[in-house]
Amino acid sequence: MVFNKKLVLLMVCMSAAMVSCQVPAIGGCPEFDSHPDFDMNRYLGTWYEAEHYVNIFEIGTRCVKTNYTKAVDGRYLVSNEIMNRFTGVKRVLDGEIRLIVKGADSKMNVKYTTLPISYSTEQMILETDYDSFAVVWSCSSYGVANTQNAWILTREKLAPGTVMQKAYGVLDKYKLSKSYFRKTDQNSCAIAEAAPNDTTSENKWRRRRSLN
Repeated sequence: MVFNKKLVLLMVCMSAAMVSCQVPAIGGCPEFDSHPDFDMNRYLGTWYEAEHYVNIFEIGTRCVKTNYTKAVDGRYLVSNEIMNRFTGVKRVLDGEIRLIVKGADSKMNVKYTTLPISYSTEQMILETDYDSFAVVWSCSSYGVANTQNAWILTREKLAPGTVMQKAYGVLDKYKLSKSYFRKTDQNSCAIAEAAPNDTTSENKWRRRRSLN
């Protein structure tokens, strides 16, 4: 019976989309209470990823951040910036928040349109103070099994310990194991982003020197 359960989980993980199949578990998605009366306007702005559940999509990445904005037509947009740890190349994934459920269920339905295949995901805001941290969670149910993702986001690129302790308290509240989380490297991000310009300047200097 244990073997069959593992086989089911493996099949689910192989068939799930990109970032969904990372932390599998038996049964349907757990029922969590989300942040009450979520205020999207207060949530707007830049969030830096401090920690995340292990997932295929973020292997070999660093300097991950998300920016939420409101368009002039009232739509809420999201832009994710991810930098390759080895090449320093930055990738931007743009999407639109198609649905925001408020009240007892603080959820966002996000559709990413810049991927080869459009991808939608539902994210729940477990808790946030809007000014320093947010804990975001998502779950996809496949009947006999589910796959989960979770993120700790902070307003500061390198958040102090007091902020992280607030976020860890939320993980403890919902019994989300810290062993599934990996820290996101947010060091030297400005240097990495400026590197291509620095290289160009150096090449120009070398060309001028060779002409002289």
